[in-house]
Order: sequence, then C-alpha cells, then structure tokens
Amino acid sequence: MKYSRYASIFLALLLAASLLASCGRRGQDGADTQNTENGSVTVEVGGAVITPSEGDASVTARPETAPEIKPATEPSAGDYTPAGETVITLGEAATVVGEGATAEGAVVTVTRAGTYLISGAAADGQIVVDTTDESKVTLLFNGASLTCQSGPAILVKSAPKKVVISTVAGSVSILSDGAGYVVPDEEQAEGEIYPNACIYSCEDLELIGDGALCITGNADKGINTKDDLKIKGGTLTVTAVGVGIRANDSLEMSGGTVTVNAGADGVKTANTETEGKGYLTVEGGSLYITAKGDGLSAATDLTVKGGSLVLTTTDTDGVVLEESAGNPTSGSTGGGFGGMGGGRPGGPGGMMGESSADKAAISAKGLKAVGMLTVSGGSVTIVAQDDGIHSDGDVHIADGSVHIRAADDGIHAEKELTVSGGALTVAQSYEGLEALHINVLGGTNRITSSDDGANATNGTGGGMMGGPGGGRPGGMGGWWGQGSDNSGSTDTTVSTETPVLTFAGGYTVFNAAGDGIDSNGNIVMTGGTVMVYGPTDNGNGPIDFGDGNYGMTVSGGTFLAVGSSGMAESAENAGQAVLAAYWRGTGLSAGEIIGITDKDGKVLAAFELPKAISSIVFSSADLTAGETYSIVGGGSTTGTVVDGVIDPSTYTGYEAMGEIEAY
Repeated sequence: MKYSRYASIFLALLLAASLLASCGRRGQDGADTQNTENGSVTVEVGGAVITPSEGDASVTARPETAPEIKPATEPSAGDYTPAGETVITLGEAATVVGEGATAEGAVVTVTRAGTYLISGAAADGQIVVDTTDESKVTLLFNGASLTCQSGPAILVKSAPKKVVISTVAGSVSILSDGAGYVVPDEEQAEGEIYPNACIYSCEDLELIGDGALCITGNADKGINTKDDLKIKGGTLTVTAVGVGIRANDSLEMSGGTVTVNAGADGVKTANTETEGKGYLTVEGGSLYITAKGDGLSAATDLTVKGGSLVLTTTDTDGVVLEESAGNPTSGSTGGGFGGMGGGRPGGPGGMMGESSADKAAISAKGLKAVGMLTVSGGSVTIVAQDDGIHSDGDVHIADGSVHIRAADDGIHAEKELTVSGGALTVAQSYEGLEALHINVLGGTNRITSSDDGANATNGTGGGMMGGPGGGRPGGMGGWWGQGSDNSGSTDTTVSTETPVLTFAGGYTVFNAAGDGIDSNGNIVMTGGTVMVYGPTDNGNGPIDFGDGNYGMTVSGGTFLAVGSSGMAESAENAGQAVLAAYWRGTGLSAGEIIGITDKDGKVLAAFELPKAISSIVFSSADLTAGETYSIVGGGSTTGTVVDGVIDPSTYTGYEAMGEIEAY
C-alpha cells in the first residue's frame, strides 16, 4: 500500500475541514437538551487516548444457545417413598388410596386441599381439581402419563388458594390433550368455562419440583391460567400448536428449566384491565423459547432480573433469521460533492412508519411489553424475525448481558430507551436503537445495523425544502432537508415531542450502513465513549440531526464518527473542542489506519477502519479550540485492534494527510 498519496490530498482535506466545521449547528435554544449525570461505566476513558482494553471482548455480551431437549416419549419414576399423601394411580380405571379425591373410570376429581401423589398411565383420562378449601392443592407427579382426548389433561375449576404442580426428583411425567375440543370465541357464553390448554386453570398455578414434566398442547395452548402463574423449579418442556404458556394476571419465573416450542407466542400475560396485573417477570432459571410469534410478551410490564433466556422467534413458516455479515455496508465510498458554492436544495423529509422488508408479517418480537420493559440482570439471547426488544412505553437496559440478532429494530421503545449498564450487543438489525428519546448512560454497547445505528424519532420525519443554493456549503453538497429517517418501524407512533439522542456515559460502538447516529431533533453528548463507523454511500451520513434549528453538541466524553461525506454533518463545541474534515477524493479504504496527532506529534487516537470512509468528526478532552492537529495515515501497529481502536503507543510509520484546526 502506497501512502505517499496522502500528500496529494493534503490541501483538499484542509479546505474540506473548514467547510464541514461550519456545518456544526447549535441545538434549538432550550429545546430538549439534557444534562444527565453519567451512569455506571464499565470502561474507563482517559482523555483522547482510547485503548483497546476499553473494548475488550471479555466484557461483550456472549450469545447463549439452547440445549438439545426433546420431549420424552416414555414416563419414568423417580425414587420416592410416599409420606402420607393420597395416592392416585392413573389407568382405564383409576384408583385412589386416601382421602380428598374420587375416581370415575379414567377421570380423577380432587375435592379437598392436600397433596396427591400421581403415577400410572391413561390414554384418555383427566385430573379435575374442584375444591372450595382455602388451603393449596399439590399434584405431585412421579412417572405419570396422561392424555385427555376431549379436553385438558389437568383441569382446575376451583381452588381458592392455588394449585401446585410438582415433580419427583429423577422422574419424567407426560401430559397431553386432544385436538378439537376448543369452543370458538363466537360460540362461547358469558360465565362458562371453556378450556383451551393441556393444563387449564381458573385459579392461581405454581410449578415446582426436581423432576421433568413434558406437556403437549394439541388443541391450542400448553398451559393457560386465568389468574397468576409462578414457575419455581423443575424441568418443563412445552410443545403447543398455539401459545406455549399463558397467564392472564401475571407470570413470575424464579427457577427451573423451561423449554417452549410454540405455534404462536412463547410465553405471555394478557390482563390489561386490572391495575397491577398483566406483568411478566423472570428472575432466575433457564428459559428457552422457539415461537412463531413473540418470545416473551407482557400485557403491561416485563422485567428480566436474572436467569438465562434464549429466545428465537420465526415467521409463520418457522423460518429463523439468517445470520448476516457483521460489517454492513451500503454502497461504494463517497467523495465530497462540488466546490465552494451552495449545495443542492433540500429534499422532502422521510416519513416514519416503514420497516425492514425482511421482518415477519406477524409480531415476532423477542421481548415485548405494552408497559415498561426492564433488563437488570441475567443473560438474554434473542434471534428475532421482528424487533429484538420492543415496548409500547419505555425500555431500560440496566445490567446483565444482552445479545440480539433481529430482522427489524434491535431495541425499539415508543417513548424512552435508556441504556445505563451491562453488556449489550446488537449483532444484526435493521435499525439498532430506536425511540423518541434515547439515553446512553453506561454499559458496553456494540450496535450493528443495516440502516440507522441509533434513531431518535417522533415518527414525523420532518424534512423541509431548502431554498435555491441552500443546504450545506458546496463542498458538502447533499440533501439538506432529507429528514432524519425514512425507514423506522411500523410500530412507531407520531408524537409532538422533540426527539433527543443523548450520550452521557458508557462505551458504545455503532457499525451502521445507514445513518450512524440519527435524531429528528438534537444529539447531545456529555460523556462516555462513542465510536460511529457510518455509511459508505452518500445518501446517509455518520451524523444526522433534525432540520431547522437543531444540531449536535459536545461538552464531554470521547467521540469519533467516520463514514461517507455526501450527507456528513458535524458537531458543535458546547464545552469541548471538535475537529471535522472530509476527503474530496476517494477517501480511505477499509483496513487502512488513521490517526490524530497534536502539535508535538503525540498520537491522541488511532483507528483501523472497518470500512471505507471520506469524512471524520472527532472530539475529546485533549483537544483545544484554536489549536492545530494533524490527521495521519498509513503505518502499522504492533498492538491488538478491538472495535477498530489501536493503542496509540503502538502506532508508528504514519504519514501526514493534513492539518485541522479544532473549533
């Protein structure tokens, strides 16, 4: 590679630097600028010197994989000695030894609170719980096999306290229902019971134990309760033609290993009418879901506090999202447009409401909530044919490990999206992060997208037509009134609030084929480290803020944005100096090294480019407005490259490309 060509673009780079710097605009006076305190930061940033250790792969979210678990075909009993329980032996003529239950043929009815030890096999039987006692009913399974051809295998009609379904250690029990007994909604009468699951309960349900329970819902759902459901232990395998597990009022999982293969949503809650209900919480255990619908869906709030979740959502044909390359591009490298004259008039603004053409026709999101969606611990791996994480309200990633591959948005919130801690990797997405307000306060975050890396939008698009000769200075060209986004999600609603994208802490890397970071309003940076490897085509830019009196301001942190130059915008010094420039010619190719040195020749930062670029914006605490800095290229490094970052002390043999004055 010959780096002597850098000398030939020295003057062009110097001229372009002044033009791009002039495009940095201050945000609207008092409009949605945020002074957010830094959240917990998992990496330390010292001035402009970024080192690879800050992005070490050891702190990156690691994708988990679901184990190969196949539903058992034969039951087996564990080693258990009865301890006073009523003993039920299933069969064509079931038997009951003890009090509280009766048998009529293969149907057993439990009428009292107590513990019932269940074994045996019935090809067409049923267990019915119908009691008015205020104490719990416990069904303890030990190697039972039960199928009901005309209804649920277990039907809980009444149990005022709750019903506990438990399994003996080392045992495997099998439950299944028939395929045709479900009464259509339009034929149902008010006040009647219409079961639609292998385990159907009108009361609270709790699953515990140390054995295995295999459930097959042939008619519709695997488990359905009209009240609350708690999963505390055991190994549970659910296969259903419809929803895998449904709880109307709430669902809490704190232990056990649950595997769900569903023809609709995997696990969901439904109550949106009762205050304090409809929530779904996971705080422990292992949950593996494959669903032709949403993975976890909450009617109100969804919270992940711990445990291990592996969620795969498919389209209606069961097709899983194919893995794409990790370095998206969107066309050839762009040089600058034109000379010193005015740019082209602005074009019409983009309208929100579009989404990836590759997303599923059904809702097939990984985590989905109508209310607040919080991840504060645990390990979450999502492969989704729709959004990876979605809320009609707010999303907060506070801690834990999250790894997402999504056909549409990586994370989408209709209102506010906050990332304050943990390790977040969006390895594949259409748009990486999307919300009205996006706040990155902490965490180690790596976002890859085929469109915008981050998109703060109110759903209005909002470009305006520029006047003749308007837009950026001629050296930049481009469409001044493009509008910050024309791709978004069909789930995005229109708001009158001004969008804001805020960076106040953490370590975040964007690799975007569309706009790197995008806001219909302002972009505000007060702290943290943000690196944007933006588009290679001239229809998008590494930075894109709203039209009118909006802009990007920098008052702290370390910021790098590189990419194409046709739509490039810069940032404004709001307390911390910025330098910006673009190449008129071909720019730099993927794999080349670029660095920034001060007047004494000290390398402040160095990067190995993952894709071709023709513009750069850089800001750090080590820059001083009015001082001159050099952009250098070529050379080599003896250090490790992580996220494109090179330890400055290992970068040698470079040549100067041009001098830039920070502003």
